[in-house]
Amino acid sequence: LCCLSHAYLGESIRERCDNAATFWDGVRRFAHSKHFDFEIFLTQVYVTKKILGFRRPVFPRPEFVSRIIAENEVWAENNLTNTSIHEEKKPLGLVEGGVAMVLAKDSMERLHLAKWLPPALQSTKLDLIYSTSHHGRSLDMFYRCCSSSRHTITLLEVLGTDVVIGMYATHTWKSNPDGYGDGGCFLFRLKPDAECFRFKVGSAVASYGAEEDDGEKKMTRLEDFGQLMISSEVFISMGVGEGGASGLRLNEDLTRGSTSRSLGFDNDELVGPGIEVFDVGLVEVYRFIRDVDNKPVDGDVDPWKGVFE
Repeated sequence: LCCLSHAYLGESIRERCDNAATFWDGVRRFAHSKHFDFEIFLTQVYVTKKILGFRRPVFPRPEFVSRIIAENEVWAENNLTNTSIHEEKKPLGLVEGGVAMVLAKDSMERLHLAKWLPPALQSTKLDLIYSTSHHGRSLDMFYRCCSSSRHTITLLEVLGTDVVIGMYATHTWKSNPDGYGDGGCFLFRLKPDAECFRFKVGSAVASYGAEEDDGEKKMTRLEDFGQLMISSEVFISMGVGEGGASGLRLNEDLTRGSTSRSLGFDNDELVGPGIEVFDVGLVEVYRFIRDVDNKPVDGDVDPWKGVFE
C-alpha cells in the first residue's frame, strides 16, 4: 500500500507531507479510493524480479520485515510516552457561540460520539456551523455552511419522537451525484439505544455479493461501495441501499428523511423497526475544533486534497 500510494506523491505533496500522520492518512485515503485496484496490489506483493541471475520478490521477505519490526519495538519501548492509549474516554467539548446547540448538548451523547470517532478527533470540541433553526431549511445554505469543513457530524431529530440519528462525513458536503467519501464515514443512532454503524466492505460482499451469480452485478455493487456520500441540489445521502435507497437520506428542504439497510454499513433501521420514511425536526451540523489551540482541525493544509478523488 505504501509503495502504490507513493506513486501519487508529486512535488507539492512531498513539500507539505512532513509528518507520519499526514503520510498514513494519504495511504488510508488511497486504499479507499477508486485508484486502488486489489488485483494490481496482489501482483505487486507477489511479483518476482530477476536480480543477479536470481528471481527475488519485489517486496521484502517476511523474515526481513519481522526483524525490522523487532528492532523498532525496542525503539518504541524506549520512547514510550506516559499517555495511556487506554485512558478513559471523555465527552467531546462544546464551543459556545451565538446559536444555541440542542442535539449535542447532553454530555452522555457527546461521549458516545467521542468513542466512535477516529483517535485524532476524540479530544476535540464541537462547533455548530449549521442549524435549521438559525440558517433555515435549504440545501444551498447547508452546502455553504459546510464548505470549509472536511470532517463533520450531522445530527437530526425525528419529528414527534425522541429519536436522534446522524452521520459522520470524511469529506466536505457538496453537490456531487457521482459519489465521494471514504470508509471512515459512519451512520449512527444517538438516542435512544446509541449505536454506530461503520463501513465494512467484507460485510457488504457477504450480504449482497453472495446472492448474485451475475459478475457484472457484483462489480456494480463493489463500485457502489465507493459512493458513501451522494448529494445533489435536491438531496443529501450516505450509504447505498437496494433499489436506489440510502442508509440515510434528506430531501432538498431538510423536512423529510428516509433510511434503509445499506451496502457496507449493514445498518439496522435507524429510526425504528419498519420505519423507513419520517419527518425531520431540527438539523444541526458540527465541525471539530482542536482543544490544544482552539483551531479547526480542517484549517491545516491538506496535501492530499483532490489527489484520490
